[in-house]
Parts: sequence; C-alpha cells; structure tokens
Amino acid sequence: MKKAGFRVSGFAFRVWRAVRESLYPGPHTLNPVLMVGLAILYGILIGSVSEGVILDRIVAVVNDDVITLTEVQEEGLQTIRKIVQESLGEERERRLRTTERQILDELILRKLQLQEAKKEKIEATAADVRSAIEDLKRRNGLTSDEELQAAMSRELLSEEQFRKGIAEQVALTKLVARQVRSKVVVLDEEARRYYDEHQEQFKDIPQVKIRHLLVAVPQQPTRDDVLRAKSRIEEAQVLMKLGAKFSTVAKQYADGPLASSSGEIWTMKRGELAPELEQTALALPIGQVSGIITNPAGFHLIQVEERVAGQVLPFDQVKEAARNTLFDQKAEAKFKEWVQTLKAKASVEMKM
Repeated sequence: MKKAGFRVSGFAFRVWRAVRESLYPGPHTLNPVLMVGLAILYGILIGSVSEGVILDRIVAVVNDDVITLTEVQEEGLQTIRKIVQESLGEERERRLRTTERQILDELILRKLQLQEAKKEKIEATAADVRSAIEDLKRRNGLTSDEELQAAMSRELLSEEQFRKGIAEQVALTKLVARQVRSKVVVLDEEARRYYDEHQEQFKDIPQVKIRHLLVAVPQQPTRDDVLRAKSRIEEAQVLMKLGAKFSTVAKQYADGPLASSSGEIWTMKRGELAPELEQTALALPIGQVSGIITNPAGFHLIQVEERVAGQVLPFDQVKEAARNTLFDQKAEAKFKEWVQTLKAKASVEMKM
C-alpha cells in the first residue's frame, strides 16, 4: 500500500503478516481472519479514539461495547480519502456508504472476537509479544531495536500502540487456533483423494536441457570491450552454422565465470535461467542454435537438447502439501461457521 501522507503503510501490513506467519508457519487461506487482522492494524496505525475525545455518534452496539462513526472513518481513512478524490456527487455518497458499512462489519467482527478471547481468558503473554516482535524484525530486515523504533517513528506510532496491537493480534490468533483450527482434521484418505482430484497442483517444475556459450563483458564495459565480445560471439556463431559442434566451439570461444563448463549439457528448471535465455529456450526448436542473446553478463548462444514437461510428483512426496491445502480449505469453512455462531448469540444493534 502506498504511503500518501497518512499513517497506514506497507509496514503495517508486514506487522500483521509477520505475527500471523510466526504463529502458523506454512500456507494459509483464512481470509476472514486476515481481514480482522488488517482492521486491527489500521486502527493501530492511524490512531484509535483516545481518552478524552468526545464520541461523535454511536453507529453500533456490540454486546456491551460501542463503535463510533469516528472509529469507522479512521479505520478506513485511506480508502475514504481515495473515494473522495476519485468520485463526486451521488457516486461518492454511494461508495462512502458502502465502504463505511463494510468497515463497520469488520469492526463488529473484531469486537466479537476480542470479547470471546476475553471470555475464554485468552491473552498474549509478554513472551508471545517479544517473540512476535522479533519475528517481525527478522522478516522486515530490522537488525536492532533502534531500527524498529525508527520504523515506528516514521509511522507516527508509539511503542504502546505497537505493542497493544501485536498483543491483540496474537490473542485473536490463539483464539482462532483453539476454537477453529484445533477442531479441523484431515484424514490420510482425504489427502489422497484431494491429490487424485487435483494432480495439476502437484506437478514438478518443467525442465529444459541446454548447451550454453557466454562471451562475457565486464560490469562496466568500455566500447572496445563490447566490440571484442560481439566479434567473438559472431565468430562462434558462424562456425556452428558451418556445422561445427556446439560443445567444441563453446570450449574454444567461451570466457567469463562459466567458461570451464561451457558447452556441457545443463538441466535447468523453469525460473533458474535468466529471463532472456529462458524465453529463447522455451521456444527454440530442439537441436537448433539460437541467435545471439544479449544481457548485462554479455553475449550468449544456446542450444536446446531436450525439454521435459513437469511430471506429477508421487503422493508420498507431496502428501503434506495436499494435507495442508485441504486443511486450510476446511479451516476457512469452519471459521465462517464459527463467525456466524458468534454473531447469532451476540446482541448487535446497528445505528448506521
């Protein structure tokens, strides 16, 4: 998210993501939980209604807690400003009403979950908060407390606000773990059935076998460096067109860090080659020598020996991946049921 003169920024989202991933490593798809987490962080970073501020208007009562219009507007400050900038008249009013209602729904869900966590006596310990903060620092490349303080200062975020937000999110994550995730079970036969029905998800990365010749140029080449390298690769290309073996020419003309292995067959997975080389390798007919490919490293020629399509991996090799995917799908459905249960037994009065 771009920073546009207010406190919400990409740093806020990294706070939420780091806390969530530190507690639940691996793939996750609990989008409703994510929405709650983002709502919490919005509130932290743009400032909640502080003590002594007059509440302008109550827009919802959630059991014994109230939500004010100011809270709703502050939660969605960036979105609301964008709507004001982009629209006029009736369209602006319609978009504002829709956005405010969406934000209010998220705030209500947040209140319900915080109330449930309090009822279950779930809270974040000091150790939990320290661990989450250390993980946050690691994921954001912050090597010291001083760097973290500087990041908070740039966001106009006090340490008290920061720690409070981390503690709330850790508590909610614990709550969801206890009341949702702990009740989800994936049997071996379910994982196997999912694998059988979704084999496209479990294919190995396609591979290409190539021979490669590089005539390198320095990192900051002179005009003479470029001309020399270009002349050399052109000579190699002519010899190959006259029938010389790629491997023989490559060993004679290659230079740079790859010279010793030039002309040998390399087996490369998609994504391992430089983009310029990969694009050519995927389209070049088998056995044909490419045209000259240029990139910052220098001048290249390649020859494709074989392309191997991605094969479906054995079940035993991807069993945990299948289980994790199915677990997250079940957990998301369970989460939605749980949220509906929270809402059904709560007293929620809308005034907006």
